Amino acid sequence: MTPFLEEMLDPTGTGTATERARLAPRDHRLEGKTLGLLNNTKPNSAVVLEQIADLLQDRFGVAEVVMFSKPSFAVPADDALLGQIAERCDYALAGVGD
Repeated sequence: MTPFLEEMLDPTGTGTATERARLAPRDHRLEGKTLGLLNNTKPNSAVVLEQIADLLQDRFGVAEVVMFSKPSFAVPADDALLGQIAERCDYALAGVGD
């Protein structure tokens, strides 16, 4: 296995945790929380994220939803944008459109 592949993490949290890579603690409650949505600006990304946000508010009591957008789907979100999301929101979802 190449060194790059050895560094990949399983985002589902079912992989083996190491000292270097652990999942953040989870609260598992959405009621009263602020949800950040990261729109990647592809067509329909905002539409999908808004519908998911509506469901989470209706079913799980999410208190506030804040939409953030990348300047282009072709570039990663910069550290300043990620910092804003982390500072303002309890949870975040990133959306992909098309």
